[in-house]
Amino acid sequence: LVQVGMLRHPSLQDARQRVDGRGNQTHLITHHKIATTMTYRLYNADTLNRYAKDCHERAVDKGFWDGTHSVGHYLMLAFGELHEAIEADRLGKWAKLDHDTIDTLQRIEGAPYAQTFLREVKDTVEDEIADAVIRLLDLLGDFIDRHGLPEWKVNYGIDLYGEDGIPPMLTDALMPIVTDLCIADEKCDPTFGFLNSIKSLELLCDRLDIDLMTHIELKTKYNELRP
Repeated sequence: LVQVGMLRHPSLQDARQRVDGRGNQTHLITHHKIATTMTYRLYNADTLNRYAKDCHERAVDKGFWDGTHSVGHYLMLAFGELHEAIEADRLGKWAKLDHDTIDTLQRIEGAPYAQTFLREVKDTVEDEIADAVIRLLDLLGDFIDRHGLPEWKVNYGIDLYGEDGIPPMLTDALMPIVTDLCIADEKCDPTFGFLNSIKSLELLCDRLDIDLMTHIELKTKYNELRP
């Protein structure tokens, strides 16, 4: 069994309330989904190349690459999204989209879409994790533009949880991702840090019953409506 901790996710059971050192109530919840070999929808050479190039092009168009910034600058933007996911978890903000809501979001456009997205998805755990992955794809896309992304490199990417599996709290589950990205600097080839983190986040989303691809697409659609 794989355990994943968060606040009030509908597919999780057996919540045990506790109080942390600052008096905030949190929940340790056991996830009963059996760990099986998953099929990665995002983490494969073809999809990564397409999504990374698309995310990078959109970010450039929005002005995020105006001026010269370090790799660390863009990694901190991704870290910020992960922190917001933790805060959303603490507040119990989960999108929990059903098929009808997803279908509606995929069909509508313009202002009605933005309003529905703001009501149903914005600032939830799913939304913030998707944001972090979009940030990493953007950064990966910049490296692809300059160096390419051969399939052998994608095949060397690993998930960061190893034999111990995913920790039971979302904070602990995100820690290996932040740690691995901290060594992804300009002094070496940082793409393995990006790849390992994207792969691990997709695995984490699978264990949390989050449709990562759908949330990336929904957030990208929303971002296109923003100035």
